[in-house]
Amino acid sequence: MHRMKDRIVPASGETLDALRCGYLHVLQKKNGYRFSVDAYLIASFVEEGAGSSILEIGSGSGVISIMLAGVKGLIVTGVEVQPELVEMSRRSVVLNRLEDRVKIVNSDIKEFKGSGFDAVVTNPPYRPAKTGRINPDTSKAISRHEILVDLKALLLKANQALKPGGHFYIVYPAWRMVDLIYGMRESRIEPKVIRMIHPNPRQKAELCLVRGVKDAGAEVVFYPPFFIHNLRSGYTREMKQVFERLSMSKKTLTFA
Repeated sequence: MHRMKDRIVPASGETLDALRCGYLHVLQKKNGYRFSVDAYLIASFVEEGAGSSILEIGSGSGVISIMLAGVKGLIVTGVEVQPELVEMSRRSVVLNRLEDRVKIVNSDIKEFKGSGFDAVVTNPPYRPAKTGRINPDTSKAISRHEILVDLKALLLKANQALKPGGHFYIVYPAWRMVDLIYGMRESRIEPKVIRMIHPNPRQKAELCLVRGVKDAGAEVVFYPPFFIHNLRSGYTREMKQVFERLSMSKKTLTFA
């Protein structure tokens, strides 16, 4: 990425995309793994009272970390194993002038030593390594399949990274929710809130949002189902409200 006549120009093979927040922008690989509505859902799901020190496991392009810092004013450490995504996401952090709030670390999460975080946030790979078709694009494969880290290892690291009573937030496929809930309890992260995400009111849930608390007692609440689209294929009022909430910045951003 370089500047030309006061414009931000992506490097070859990259795109510069405006988030629905309007004032935030993220660099992405043109043909690599690109963020989707999942990122908005998990960023919105993180509560204002989650604390100020946040760890994102598998930060990818940095979109979730950037939204949490730019919109909610949180201090975020993103851990990403792929060097090319680390380099690109660091440039996105600079672009959004969030260097004082977002740090991107190039590390295998299993080797990361940080601890004492108020909250851990993740939108992790979800397909078991030996199931389904592995994408020939390495970046996409690592983002979708548990090639470098599986759910058990991720939850163990989340427990180690959280302070006592710290919060854990995850967006995950609905078809693996049993694995997730069992794994969370096994890792001493007690599920507290579950919300099922449906493409529209006539389709089954495809995702779940789950919040857990480290070393908490057993008690879980199911929120009402969330529908992304209405039956006319437009966004529901609630989905529009997610975008609106992520437009309420606590940090004024200007671009040179």
